[in-house]
Amino acid sequence: MNQLKTCLFVSLFLFPAVPTRAGEPPANSILALQDSFDRTELGDGWSSAKGTWRIADGVLRGSEVPEEKHAAAIRRVVESENAVYELKFRLTDQAKAFHLGFDPAPGELEKRGHLFSVIITPSSWKIQKHLDKNRREEDPNETLAQAETTFQLGKWYTLRVGTWGSYVTARIDGKGPLKASHPTFAVKKPTLVFRCSGDGIEIDDIHVWTQR
Repeated sequence: MNQLKTCLFVSLFLFPAVPTRAGEPPANSILALQDSFDRTELGDGWSSAKGTWRIADGVLRGSEVPEEKHAAAIRRVVESENAVYELKFRLTDQAKAFHLGFDPAPGELEKRGHLFSVIITPSSWKIQKHLDKNRREEDPNETLAQAETTFQLGKWYTLRVGTWGSYVTARIDGKGPLKASHPTFAVKKPTLVFRCSGDGIEIDDIHVWTQR
């Protein structure tokens, strides 16, 4: 990518003066994933680890199983690095938190655990760098950006996250942006990680655009 294209990508993806409208492809990108859940089964590319996940009425629904004592978690395979990720979500009556997160590709980092997540609760949202499970005290969880914002239960919102090198920006329906940076973020990411605390969350209209 030449210098001009790099500047355009950064300005449009990471720090846009005017947010790109939901569902529109960002400039200089290719659509790597689109999923609107117009079916009954999860299908290839999806892998559920914890909790209950199912498609119903054209949306993906996730709920925590209390006996597991772990947030509900599911992954969708899509390889990305510099990219824009967009989805619709809503918190239901018993939701405590919804996470959109990322893992490092194998061999990218000497770290065990997640990279970072955008974490949304009924009263706030934040970008959190996750701990290294091999070095919990030296490299703990760290909140890099946070805002107190009310998210109404049962209302649909659009989340858009952009990654460029070590930088991350997130917007929700014009709220924000939250901006964060960490050296460990500038790696390949093999999956999207969705997590749900409580009962539960709904997700729809996932789009991932990667750098052309």
